[in-house]
This record gives sequence, structure tokens and C-alpha cells, in this order.
Amino acid sequence: MIVDLYQTPLRYGSAYDELSADGVTPRPHWAHLMESLRAIGSEELGRRWGHAERRIRENGITYNIYSDPLGANRAWKIDIVPLLIAADEWRFIEAGIIQRAQLLSLLLEDLYGSQELIAGGHFPAALLYANPAFLRPLVGVKVPAHSYLHMLAVDLARSPDGKWWVLADRTQAPSGSGYALENRTIVSDVLPDFFRASNVLRLAPFFRAQREALNQFAECSNPRIVLLTPGPLNETYFEHSYIARYLGFTLVVGADLTVRDRCVFLKTVAGLERVDVILRRVDDSFCDPLELRSESLLGVPGLVDAIVAGNVKVANALGSGLIETAAVMPFLPGLSKHLLGEQLKLPSVATWWCGQTYALDWVLNHLDSVVVKPAFPSRGMEPIFGAELRQAEKGKFADQLRARPNEYVAQEQIDLSTAPVWDSGRLNARRVVLRTYVLNTGSGWIALPGGLVRVAESEGSVVSMQRGGHSKDAWVLWDSPVDTFSMLRPRNEPVELRRVSLVVPSSVADNVFWLGRYAERAENIARILRAIVPRVRLAEEADLGCLIRLHSCLESRHSKLPKSKNRRPTSLELEQEMISLITDVKRPDSLPSTLLEISRIGGTVRERLSADMTFLIGQLRESSQIAHGTQFLDYPAMLTACLELLSAFSGMERENINRGLGWLFMTTGRRLERAIYLTRQLREITIPLAEHDWSLLECLLEVADSSMTYRARYYTTLQPLAVLDVLMADGTNPRSLDFQLSHLVDLYQKLPRHVPEDLQAMRVALELLRSFDLRELEYPLPGSATVGTGLDGLSRLERFLRELERLLPSWSNNLSNRYFSHARTFPISIGQ
Repeated sequence: MIVDLYQTPLRYGSAYDELSADGVTPRPHWAHLMESLRAIGSEELGRRWGHAERRIRENGITYNIYSDPLGANRAWKIDIVPLLIAADEWRFIEAGIIQRAQLLSLLLEDLYGSQELIAGGHFPAALLYANPAFLRPLVGVKVPAHSYLHMLAVDLARSPDGKWWVLADRTQAPSGSGYALENRTIVSDVLPDFFRASNVLRLAPFFRAQREALNQFAECSNPRIVLLTPGPLNETYFEHSYIARYLGFTLVVGADLTVRDRCVFLKTVAGLERVDVILRRVDDSFCDPLELRSESLLGVPGLVDAIVAGNVKVANALGSGLIETAAVMPFLPGLSKHLLGEQLKLPSVATWWCGQTYALDWVLNHLDSVVVKPAFPSRGMEPIFGAELRQAEKGKFADQLRARPNEYVAQEQIDLSTAPVWDSGRLNARRVVLRTYVLNTGSGWIALPGGLVRVAESEGSVVSMQRGGHSKDAWVLWDSPVDTFSMLRPRNEPVELRRVSLVVPSSVADNVFWLGRYAERAENIARILRAIVPRVRLAEEADLGCLIRLHSCLESRHSKLPKSKNRRPTSLELEQEMISLITDVKRPDSLPSTLLEISRIGGTVRERLSADMTFLIGQLRESSQIAHGTQFLDYPAMLTACLELLSAFSGMERENINRGLGWLFMTTGRRLERAIYLTRQLREITIPLAEHDWSLLECLLEVADSSMTYRARYYTTLQPLAVLDVLMADGTNPRSLDFQLSHLVDLYQKLPRHVPEDLQAMRVALELLRSFDLRELEYPLPGSATVGTGLDGLSRLERFLRELERLLPSWSNNLSNRYFSHARTFPISIGQ
């Protein structure tokens, strides 16, 4: 099960084999691991890895492959066998990547400063000024710790002779360090004995240094540090969330931040809080739509101005993406001698920038042995492997290179080294690339021992996470005592008990508020549809009118019913409308569209939801998909199944979520949406019903799930005032309007910074609702004479419900302005 079962690569026999020099005997630093795997055995390893995979799913460790149908829900793929690096080898790598970080930092400092390298001919002006990543508004702006690079990621690969080469530098928003940390946690749990016995260098000291460095950047006590993410749809969003929690920073999107008086503030439900340091994972040009990329929805308007004023520090500094192009690599050996007075310790893979005449000629003459890439990555172009081009295509591509040589860079196509990968009880060889990380502490540079190993999906395939590849942990086997510091408290030490409320950014509150509203909206739509669908084909003329009135409670702006007032829709037209509301995903007010909104919003806050709630949201998304060939009579059962899921979601909201600010906003959204629907439904009763319209009362009780409550009090006799009492005035019925308004008042006054005038408006609305004495109203009954005072009372009630239906959205808008957008609120009131 070890080397004798190790499948050495055949097509790439010239590549360096990390495990064995001859395919039989393990290299010295691999021997112990091979013996450990043999001792554990295939069956036990499979069992352990099964536990690890469950942990990955339960913890929501994901990586978004944009072309994958699973998208952001695709589980992160980790290999069980770490890549082992000997101590001497790591010392060489560490020295090389630290030197590289120093060099690139000095290069950025010059290009955004005096530009002496351009004047002295050490760096081509065309490579600077033609690069879209050169941010002119940042020229001359000071950066924290005199370094544009807080962290640098360097992609390394071995050549066939075993030497390490640099494939790429990630300078603007390097990703993967969080995945490396999670890989370490999981793989060390799978192989705990080997990990403890191997003296592996720990990762935690690196992250401790990162936290301390960012605190020093702020130059103040108790700084507010945030991690700026593009959002949940980004491929590495899980890592952003994971690192933010691990380092104790607040995870934010661009909409969470605002610039006031050239300072950056975090919008929280408790108010604006000054931000001192931004650890960004958003690319340079997207960070400020005012100064940089105008169409960006990911950045913070005015951020560049705040940086220029020195009121906020950003790591990595804006503009550092300038040298993320491989076109810089040919100039690094000369720059190293000029700036550092040293030879470059870690060479780059052979690279030619076609903007130089001799380099262009060489590339054209050796097109079969190079990979051509864009010199400026933002231009968007897939790498072109010269060896794979047909003869006619080579001619066209050569003309393209000659026409715009400055826009292309070529690199030697190399055979990547291979390492063992666990696959169904065997070890197979796969190509690997090691991504290492270097951190600027402010007083020097340190490297993350090991890093993130990316593995090709299959033999001969390209190493790319977006093309289905997976990852490994990298263990540096040290030859002296290691620092065993951990940022996680050991299990055998007591913890200090605390109940500290986390900061709730405005975007999170906004999302959970609308999650509650959409969940309630979906439930109301499903209940109304379930009441109509079984009746529509059997409805006589009078019953059809009741069903149309019930449909009007949806207030659909996209209704397919005829708009003419001269005729009533037919039962067939109403049936087609029901089918549209149940199946049309593109219709904004349909049930499947609403369920997809629940899924979308739930995805934006999934790190704040339990695993059960996340799973349930996934089921709701699946329930929105109607199978082809489903019959109309099958819809009631489907609606019932959907309502069961929504009821489970409601139960989890009440029973599984801590009563913090997030829960307050979610529940407020739910109560508000239910109150809006109830006002529409109750207005249908305040308009005197003819005897043949009284079947509407039965439908309204069914929609409000209050049929049993009504029967327990009034048996089977339907009366409009009795239905009004159950659905409007009964404070003990969780489906009544009184219950909703009472809870909205209670919930709103618990929010920080609530507006007294808005609270008073809701209290007045509740008092007015309770001022109606239904016993004094005289509702016209069949065979009785119309009583004028009774009709006046109904008219007054109908006007109140209309006014309340206007008030509730206005109150919601004020809540949004106050807590989510931090904009002005306008006085609201409800008429007498």
C-alpha cells in the first residue's frame, strides 16, 4: 500500500518525483510517513478520511468553481497525504521568498514614488504606463510600514532536476492561507501520531504575527480592523470568513463601509464605527468606484481619498497588483543586484516579455516550447500552449503577437513535479504546485512554514482549482524544537466564560431582515395558492369571484389575468395564473422566484446560520424546481411539502437562533410581512359580503391556518365579524393582526438607536386597532336590513386598514434607512 503500490507517472517520466528518486525507495524524509500509512492500513485510513469529509461538509468548507452547478456550495477537496519538505530545503525556500518580497516591495515603492528605475533604464516605461493595474491616483501616497506588501504569495514548482522555480507572484490580494490553515487542522487530525512525531513547524505563529502587524499598522490602541471580501459568490469566500473569525476581525463587503469626512466607517446596527485598517481581498481596481473602476459594486466610494488623507490603512496597499504580471520576471535578476546588491536566490521560470524585440523574436522561433499569457492579466485571456496550436493557427497567432507585442508574455512550459495522492486505497502520482506566503511584520519578513499545495485533478491535467483540482497540506519537517503556540485554546485548559455580542454589520442585518420577509412571503403565497388550486376547476360563478378576490390579496403586479374591468376572468384564465405563480421562475412574484431569493439571501449569511438552517435553505431551493410533466392536480401536494419546509424554517428561527440583533431583524421582517398580508386579507371582509361570497371567509381562515381556532369557538357557523375577531383582534392568535403589531412594537423598541417617532407611530396603530369594538359593528347579514351605523363602522375600519397598509412599508423603509443604509428617515404617522 505504499511505494510498491505507488503509480509513478508514465507520460511525464522526466518530472521530479517528490516521494521517490527511483520509484521504489522513499526519499529519507518520506520514509517515516510511508511506514505510518502502512501501519494504519487502507481500511482505517478510509474510515478516518470519511470522518474528515463529513467535517468538511458540516463546517461548510467550500470553494466556488464558477462553471460548477454546485457553485458556492461545492465542498473543498483535500488530499490525505501531505507534501513533506525537509528542513534544509525549507531554509533555502524561506530565504528565497523573503528576498523576493523585499525586492518586490522596493520595486513598488519606486514605481509609485520617484520612478528612478524607469529613468535609469532598469525597468521599461512601456511596461509601467501601459499596465491598467498602474493606479495613477495612488502615486506618491504613503503606505503602512513603508511597504506596499503586507503579504506576498509565491507559487513554486520543481524543475526535473529538483530545483525550485517561481511560477507566479500574487501581490494584490493573495488568497489561500486560510485554506492552508484548515488543511493543517484536518490532515493533522487524520494522522495525529505521525504529526506529533514528525516535529512539523506550526502555522499559528505566522497568523499571530499577522494580527500583531495589522494592529501596529493602525498606530492606535484598540483599532477596528475589517476584512473586505467581494462577497459570498467569490471563489474563496469561505476562506475570507474563516480568516476573519480566526484573527478576530469583522468580515465586511463594500456596502458595509462608507466614507465620511475622508474617514472610513463601518455601518453597524449600533451606528457608524471608525475603521482603522482594511485587510482586503478585493482586487485593486474594484476598491473605489469613484476613483478607479466606475462600474464596481464591490468597493467603497471615496476609499482612495481616505487613503490619500492617511485616515485608513489598506493591506495590501492599493496599486500592488501592478507587478502581479509575469512580464516583470525577466527584470528581477537585474533589479535584485541593483536594489539589494544580491543575486536572486529563487529564479523565476524562464520568461520573455514580448515588448522587447529580441524576446519577441525568440518566442516566435520557439513557439512550440512556451505558454503565452497576457502581460496584463486584467485583459482576460486564457493561456495559449504553443505546442497545441495547428500550423495555420500558429501563423495567425504570430501575426497577433507582432501586432501588439507589449500585451503578451511567454513562459517556458515545464514538467511539474509529482507527489503521491490518496485515491481509493492507492497512492497515485499527480502534479503539484506549492503556494508559499511571506508576511511583512513591520520589523522584518517571515514566511508561513509550508503553505497551500494545489494538485492536478488527473494525470497530465493543468494544476488549477478552477478546473477541478484539489489541495494538500505542506509539512516542514524541522530539525530543532518548534514553537507549539496555538491561537486556539488547548482542550485541557479552562476557558473564560463570556457572552459578548458580536458586531452586526448593516449588510448582515439587512440580509437577515429580508430573509425573514421572503420566508414569510413565500409562506403566504403558498397558502393562498393552496387554497385556490383545488377549488378553481370546481368553482361556480359565485365561488370563482371569491377565488379572484383571494388572489387579489397577492397584489401581483405581474398577474396574467385580464386587466379589463368589464368582465371577470374565467376559471381557465385563473388556472393559468395559478400555474404561472407556481412554475414561472422568471416571474418576480412567483413562488419559485421567492424561494430562490431565500436561497440567495441565505447564501450571503450562511456563516451566521446553523448547519441545519443552511441545509433547509438548500431544500427550499430544490423545492422550487418543478418536474417536467407535473399535473395541475399534483400542485396542492407540492405546496403542502413546501409549507412543511417553511414551517421547519420558522421553527428553527424561533428555537435555534440566539436572541441577538440578527434574530431581532429576522423576526421583525417576518412579522412585518405577515402584517402586510393580513391587512390585504382583512380589507376583503370590511367590504360587505353578499351571501354567495361568504365562501371567501372559509378560504381566509384556511390561509391563516386558523380554521380550528374558529371552529373551537363558533363551531361551523361562518360569520364575517367572528372571522374578523379571530384574524384581526385576537391577541392570542399568532396569525392575527393584533399579534403582529404588538410584537413589532416590542421588537422595535429592543433595537439600538430606534427612532421614538417610528415607535410611537406603531403604538398608535396598535391602539387604533384595539379601539375597534367588533361587538358594536353591525355587519349586514342575509335577510337583515342594512344598518347605517354598522356600515359607517366598517368603512372606518376599512380606511384604517388601508392607512395601515400604507404605514407598514413606510415604517420598513425608515428601518432600512436607519440601520442598513444609515440615511435620513422621514416622519411617519397613521391617521385617526
